[in-house]
Amino acid sequence: MLNYDKGEVKNVHYGDVLIKYPCILNIKKEEIPYITGGCLEAYNSNLLENGDLIFADAAEDETVGKAVEVNGITNENLVSGLHTIVARATTQKATYFLGYYINSDIYHRQLLRLMQGSKVSAISKGNLQKTDLSFPKDIEEQQKIGSYFKKLDDTIALHQRKLDALKQMKKGFLQQMFPKSEEDVPKIRFTDFNGNWRQRKLEEVADRVRGNDRRMELPTLTISASKGWLNQHERFFGNIAGKEQKNYTLLKKGQLSYNHGNSKSAKYGAVFVLRTYDEALVPRIYHSFKMNILANSDFIEYLFATKIPDRELRKIISSGARMDGLLNINFNDFMSILIMLPFVEEQIKISNFLIRLDKIISLYQNKLDQLIKLKKAYLQYLFI
Repeated sequence: MLNYDKGEVKNVHYGDVLIKYPCILNIKKEEIPYITGGCLEAYNSNLLENGDLIFADAAEDETVGKAVEVNGITNENLVSGLHTIVARATTQKATYFLGYYINSDIYHRQLLRLMQGSKVSAISKGNLQKTDLSFPKDIEEQQKIGSYFKKLDDTIALHQRKLDALKQMKKGFLQQMFPKSEEDVPKIRFTDFNGNWRQRKLEEVADRVRGNDRRMELPTLTISASKGWLNQHERFFGNIAGKEQKNYTLLKKGQLSYNHGNSKSAKYGAVFVLRTYDEALVPRIYHSFKMNILANSDFIEYLFATKIPDRELRKIISSGARMDGLLNINFNDFMSILIMLPFVEEQIKISNFLIRLDKIISLYQNKLDQLIKLKKAYLQYLFI
């Protein structure tokens, strides 16, 4: 049994080594549980030291062998749990160097041929000892390499925290800038606007979009509930439409589609506006539509992102997901759902604000992705 409140000995779980902890496990910064009722005397011979490496010896994929270098121990008592292997350098090594080297592709490729098992891959202590380490003899060079990666990791962590904060901020605005169910005003509102929002059926503010003009050379897109519109060539490494493409719907910039597919991130489907293309072909199975003068397309996308319409969708879905993963909801039923709308001027104000926030989030995401790619590249170039 483990707990996060009190105890004499802390335990590093192998699952946290695989998924949660970075290459350098600073025990002052990471939340590590105590062993409930664990007596120090029982673990004295297994206590970890700074610089020790903790390997995860099992995983359901090729991440087996992922390791962390222990750092930050002063007077804490720390052990590693089941399905871990602890290694300790026999000669002096610079802080951080081994933590990054062991997790580089250069080293990890050695483990691939030593893994055992089919459904669950594992590495034994004996096989781990068969691997070779390459390192500069000069401790100062080791230190420079280790310190560089540590600074890079700290920068990545900082950008990740900023990105998470921005996403949390957006989530908060989505919750407060739209009225909740059975309410007709939001908690947060721009000062220029007042009055109650009006309940309308979606069909009052939207018209169906279907068919195409036989231009099959247009981009073919698909909706990802978490990422929005994606080119099929990018998502599936090719056009998966096949002969069905002739039946795809021609969607123009500013028009929307409802992908009524069930997923973890969108239980009742997802709605997205076409923004990045002037025209594109999208699956006919999507419910595609365009807004009239009473509604703003971007606002409608953000409205569905709040999940507030899910309550309406839940009422009209005739049963669970079909064999193809789509929810049983036809276009007319979808158009019959009730939504709350302010005047279009306020819709535009809200959507423009959220679009600007999304652009900032995208900038931070791109910067984070670049830093992660940079780290991956240097892990290849600085180790042999």
